[in-house]
Amino acid sequence: MLNSHAHIDFASVEKFENTNACIVPSVGKSNWREVTKFPNYALGIHPWYIEEHKISDIKLLDKYIKNNNPVAIGECGLDFNINTNKKEQKRFFLEQLCLAKKYQLPVIIHSVKATEEVILTLKQFQGVKGEIHGFSGSLSQAKILTNLGFLIGFGIQITKTKSTKIRSLVKNMPIEFILIETDDHKNPNDIYKVAKTIAELKQIPVEIIIEQCDNNALSLFNISLIL
Repeated sequence: MLNSHAHIDFASVEKFENTNACIVPSVGKSNWREVTKFPNYALGIHPWYIEEHKISDIKLLDKYIKNNNPVAIGECGLDFNINTNKKEQKRFFLEQLCLAKKYQLPVIIHSVKATEEVILTLKQFQGVKGEIHGFSGSLSQAKILTNLGFLIGFGIQITKTKSTKIRSLVKNMPIEFILIETDDHKNPNDIYKVAKTIAELKQIPVEIIIEQCDNNALSLFNISLIL
């Protein structure tokens, strides 16, 4: 089973039983080198960490991408729930979308209270595809994003019965557009719980959910799953 987004390089996250079956996103230059130790990784600058960077670090990121073999750009995006300057967030996001287009790589997007802005921005980058991880938008927004070539990532949150909005969204979304993940959850091996919850919500055998979500990720990131 492929975990499409897990920070298994973080000290707070337990060991994942199969690192070949995991996409490891970076958050900035502080862990670019660390994530390259994993088979499948992404290079980017997370909106939470842009204050630790200068815009000139985009050139450094470009060099890192060129000299390594990431499966995606990210994680990057917009988070309007934090105090970091929105204009600077947008600037870093745009620059990384340009890199995704330059290297023809998918992009892993972090979006919090910024889905409409993310959609407007992505419409400027026709042909760029990727994942909106930890999705928290609406079904109508999800449809727009999937039409733009993006898959929608869901994590541990959907296993909580109080998360009625997200659970309803998952229930009504075609599995061809779904990715499963654990993000920075302590135990990335809980990925099965995510798959099982989706199976229960959609009343589909969990084996079918796992197979389809794996194929979705393999196709998006252009990788082979090594078990």
